[in-house]
Amino acid sequence: MTQRSSLGVATLIASERFDTNAQQLATLAVFQLIVYAGMQIPVGILLDRFGAKILLTVGALIMAVGQIVLAFAPVLSFAVVGRMLVGMGDSFTFISMIAMINGWYQGTKASTLQQYVASGGQLGQFLSAVPFWWLLNLVGWTPAFTVMSAISLVTVALLVTLTADTASGKDKNSHKVVSLKIATAQLVENIKHPGVRLAFWTHFVTQPTTTSVMLLWAVPFIVTAQGQSHEFASLTLSAMVFFGFITGPIIGGLCAKRPQTRALIVYLTVLAIALVWVFICLQSEPLPAWLLLICFLVISVGGPASMIAFDFSKDMVPKSKLGSANGFANVGGFLATFVMMYLTGLAIDLVQAATGNAERYTVQGFQLGFATQLLVVGLGVTFFTVERRKYLRMSSEIGNN
Repeated sequence: MTQRSSLGVATLIASERFDTNAQQLATLAVFQLIVYAGMQIPVGILLDRFGAKILLTVGALIMAVGQIVLAFAPVLSFAVVGRMLVGMGDSFTFISMIAMINGWYQGTKASTLQQYVASGGQLGQFLSAVPFWWLLNLVGWTPAFTVMSAISLVTVALLVTLTADTASGKDKNSHKVVSLKIATAQLVENIKHPGVRLAFWTHFVTQPTTTSVMLLWAVPFIVTAQGQSHEFASLTLSAMVFFGFITGPIIGGLCAKRPQTRALIVYLTVLAIALVWVFICLQSEPLPAWLLLICFLVISVGGPASMIAFDFSKDMVPKSKLGSANGFANVGGFLATFVMMYLTGLAIDLVQAATGNAERYTVQGFQLGFATQLLVVGLGVTFFTVERRKYLRMSSEIGNN
């Protein structure tokens, strides 16, 4: 998470360093997430084939390479390549973490631990928002991102020496090696399951608004459009992370004890976030700091709620097929995220061109930019509802038989 979100606090510096407009700046994050999303299904197949430890190690190594490329990038195109490598390495990480938890635990305990580990991982957002931001200002772009690369190499060493796929310490596939052909067939079978498609749309509607602002738009919006300090922007990003520690276990506990409420939690989360965006988009003047903080705390709930997607898939798919199912589900949120990121940047540039304003990141620009997110989420809610009905119908037929 630290590697993924490190660019988020450096967006304004990146804009100056590479002399970019909002659309070009968005490409740094968009291409990163396109690679991430595009790799999820292949990584899911590889996960079912090789296990979590190998993929986690390879992912950390690729992220180290990506950050060093970004550190020395002389122009935007090199920076894009660096962030694409970070996205590729990142793509190996999350679903492998979920697989490792399910290799060690099962049932309610696995559901609860998924939320705790995911919430703990959000500390990476804090590390990029505070220590990395401080380091970036202290030593500059190249040394700061070089340090990030070195941290990822340390992670490689820790993964090799301290982790295992199962409690026995053996590769979970050591007793039965699944061929790539079989793993691919399992993916096709998973996608045909309405419950797996339900997991995809769960991730699509809950995760993207939180991720898009934390990875790219929070700092320009808070600092430039709202006139707040960088320190307040860092505080806001950190508060979003720590609020996840509160909401994540609550959501995980509800899903474990009352799984029938999972769809309701998804609907309520999406509604709360949508209402916040509508409120922000209707404000023509900067908001007071305390109200901005509350708005972003509500938006942050989407991150923990997105874990419900993997709770759905865990209950519907055998462990031997879970990698490709979770890979497919994970595509949903990041597909929506990079669409949101690009549409927001496009809207900001269109507003600047129409108004002739010298300042790129204005309240008016973000009003239109953030309004486009509602279109993406509305599409997702529609398909979430359709797939939920199909899943409930299928479950009812199985129960009757």
